[in-house]
Amino acid sequence: MAAPSTTMEKEALKESTYKQQVQDLLKKHAPTFISAPEDSNISSELKTQYAAEQKLVDRIVRNETIAFAYGIALSGIVFSSVRFGPRWLAAKIGGQEKVKAMKEAEEEAKKAGKAWIQKGLSFIVEASFGAWAGWRGYNIVSSQNNDSFEAIAEIPLCAGRSTIADKVCNEWVDLVHNKIPPQFWLNLDSNEGKLQEEARWRSVRDFANNCVKRKAFEEAYRKQYGISGPVVVPGGGMPKDILTKLHLERTK
Repeated sequence: MAAPSTTMEKEALKESTYKQQVQDLLKKHAPTFISAPEDSNISSELKTQYAAEQKLVDRIVRNETIAFAYGIALSGIVFSSVRFGPRWLAAKIGGQEKVKAMKEAEEEAKKAGKAWIQKGLSFIVEASFGAWAGWRGYNIVSSQNNDSFEAIAEIPLCAGRSTIADKVCNEWVDLVHNKIPPQFWLNLDSNEGKLQEEARWRSVRDFANNCVKRKAFEEAYRKQYGISGPVVVPGGGMPKDILTKLHLERTK
């Protein structure tokens, strides 16, 4: 494998480092992402204002639940295969004589007082392998679910109000536009497949860009209507080319 020759390629090698920074930010704001304004104490008007955001969050949660269920199922299958597969295979290949020999070996281990150690260690190894397989299965399904990535990126553009945009956008934009170098993001536009999780990174970048769009829209809206409080984005959400439209309005 050739050594990286450009700054862009060198930045691609830091993907895991930047991924950790994104994960740290997600962990910090996890309560914001998973909570919703559904408390019985809040007014129906507020629920309506957050309805579009909640719909996107529900979509993400539904997709992640499916991925999690897949991981659990795979974990159980792998655990059962590792635990019972060798005996079944031995019976198929070696017949009853092989099964009998295995039982005799187990009896000898019991007499020697080592059976519980062997069973304990075997169970730990089998359970650990099953858990690892389940976690890997969940990660693979989750990372390939483009619908979740698209839903996450769309949150700042949603109609009404957005708790996530209010609480997360500033730090997210700072991470994407300032802390992660521009050369890293060039890998998404090169079509050379330097990044392992391109779909996830596009979602991360799009989320930040859409945060910028929402902030610009809200500032223009407040100025136009002379308000200082929260902005309720009109139904249908913001157009993706809102920055271009705002620029054209300023230059008229």
